[in-house]
Amino acid sequence: MTTKTKSTVRIFQRCCFVYVLASLSGTLYVGLTDDLRKRMAQHKAGLFDGFTRKYKVDRLMYFETYSDSRRAAEREQQVKKWRREKKIALFAESNSQWKNLTLEIFQTIGFPPLRQAQDRDFRSKTRP
Repeated sequence: MTTKTKSTVRIFQRCCFVYVLASLSGTLYVGLTDDLRKRMAQHKAGLFDGFTRKYKVDRLMYFETYSDSRRAAEREQQVKKWRREKKIALFAESNSQWKNLTLEIFQTIGFPPLRQAQDRDFRSKTRP
């Protein structure tokens, strides 16, 4: 007797994120990524030479999710052209206290909070 196994094909839908970061002094930055967890960890670690590292812009204020990468890129460019007041108005209603949303995002998706992750070595270790 033979058994037929059903092969389940999962279609992985990639998401793109347009996000707004702020520094403690209020400097704003608009970016685009397909992996928000990874990008936030990179910003927190200061891995990007340039604007975000120079001005310590690493606090997530707002993000939007898109399934179409072209639409996300268009939105990023649109928001980047806005004046500061309009960018703030984008997240003012949902995040009026300018709360850093990074830890909430990491906890929601099961990634350890940054304060715990800083001292951990995530490289693979040899197991006995």
